[in-house]
Amino acid sequence: MNLDDVVPHPQFRLCHSRVIAAPLADIWDELNTVPMSALPLGLVLESLRLLPAKLTGHKHPSLAGRTFLDVTPIPVLFSEPPHVVISAGLSQAWRLLGGSTPPVLDAAGLRDWIGTGWLKVGMEFRLEATPKGNLLSTETRIHAMDPETMRAFTAYWFVIRPFSGAIRREVLRVVAHRAETRHRPR
Repeated sequence: MNLDDVVPHPQFRLCHSRVIAAPLADIWDELNTVPMSALPLGLVLESLRLLPAKLTGHKHPSLAGRTFLDVTPIPVLFSEPPHVVISAGLSQAWRLLGGSTPPVLDAAGLRDWIGTGWLKVGMEFRLEATPKGNLLSTETRIHAMDPETMRAFTAYWFVIRPFSGAIRREVLRVVAHRAETRHRPR
């Protein structure tokens, strides 16, 4: 499975990658277990994203003890260790309080979704061996389902895109550091 199976024609994309000098299994383990507490920028930015809901009395579990993939507001739909994990779902990310609760869809349901007022969002982390080392790449795809949603999200994307990219780069950097130092003598 890949992102074409869930969000085939995105209007917005964000891609980052990093070569890591560590075994695939170690990189995979770190990607799936990296806690938000190891991602200081991500922790601050996710806390800010949740602040309006918190101020209005909505309860959210603490971010610090949870993993990056658990905190992501779209569910993991597919995982093939140690090569790929795909999170994807519907979102109303531009809404101050996060919007309505989206229906839970599998990959085919998301790909075929035609309802308005929603974004289709997919995020993939892919790991592959290359001659220079193991490449960990991430891609985020977003497709607005109607012109009104497109207008609202475009303004939001203009503001959050640099921060979203910074979080992805931080995840890649921290996973690389943790995997590369995992078996080094101390």
